[in-house]
Amino acid sequence: MSKEWDVLVASGNFEHRRSLIKILEELPLNVISVSTFQQAEEVLSRQHISLLFSDQRLADGSYKQLLNHPQSPGQTPRVVLTTEESDPVDPKEVAECGVLGTLRYPFQATDVELQIIRAAHEEQEEAPAMVTQ
Repeated sequence: MSKEWDVLVASGNFEHRRSLIKILEELPLNVISVSTFQQAEEVLSRQHISLLFSDQRLADGSYKQLLNHPQSPGQTPRVVLTTEESDPVDPKEVAECGVLGTLRYPFQATDVELQIIRAAHEEQEEAPAMVTQ
């Protein structure tokens, strides 16, 4: 990755948040961490976030609400859904929402890196399309 991205981790679970941050901080990323939907909204409204890792459910909202958050400084971030091993996830519903992918706890560095590579690839594909419009 040639540039540093701002990545937001939104998780009410301290252990999950800490585990994901530990993996992300090994990469050339600027990691921002929040524990509530409201905090995530505040970050999204004041700065461009390239990639968002969000719990399926936050104490005061959900990842679906973050997907629909109006972005002021830039385009909507790509979203990776983070879940517990036992959380039911409907792949069709997740895909229809526009979620990039799903990560189940315990997080593995290779899985996290794969999601970042996918997001970078999508961004590169969109860049030429935006220039020609």
